[in-house]
Amino acid sequence: MQESMKSKYSNKVLDRIFCYFMRTILHLQNSGIEKLPIKNDFEEPVKSYMDIGVNLLIDGQPPEIACLILDAEYDAILCKSVASVEILMSLRLIKELSWHIHYDKDFYGYLLSTENLWGNKVFEYASRTFYPNLPEEIKDRYNIHELIKYVPKDSFKLEDY
Repeated sequence: MQESMKSKYSNKVLDRIFCYFMRTILHLQNSGIEKLPIKNDFEEPVKSYMDIGVNLLIDGQPPEIACLILDAEYDAILCKSVASVEILMSLRLIKELSWHIHYDKDFYGYLLSTENLWGNKVFEYASRTFYPNLPEEIKDRYNIHELIKYVPKDSFKLEDY
């Protein structure tokens, strides 16, 4: 029996990264970059790479510069040590999410397309906090109303970002 992608690649660090970026998106849509970055308590090398990705987003660097910096930092991390698939996936996810949030007109689509890697903690955060706080246009476009219609309203954590 072949192992599923989720069981093979999903992990607690990726879950924390997904939730971190969902929280970042909520801060961006509600108050812009002024409340960023949010607290980053990841372990190294994820912590420093996350700081770089989010700072590039805040700083508004053009895509060419952001790509060079993120790729150079990624390569530098790889040169310093042998990294596990878990760490490499984490770094790639940070690069992709920070990239898409900054440069895509509809970054929600990219984030939502990654749900095959989401663990239970991510789905819980998404259904209780992220989805209910999304703009109505996004809820309509991605059928979010269907995803949260059976979640009891009293279990929403609308301020948990």
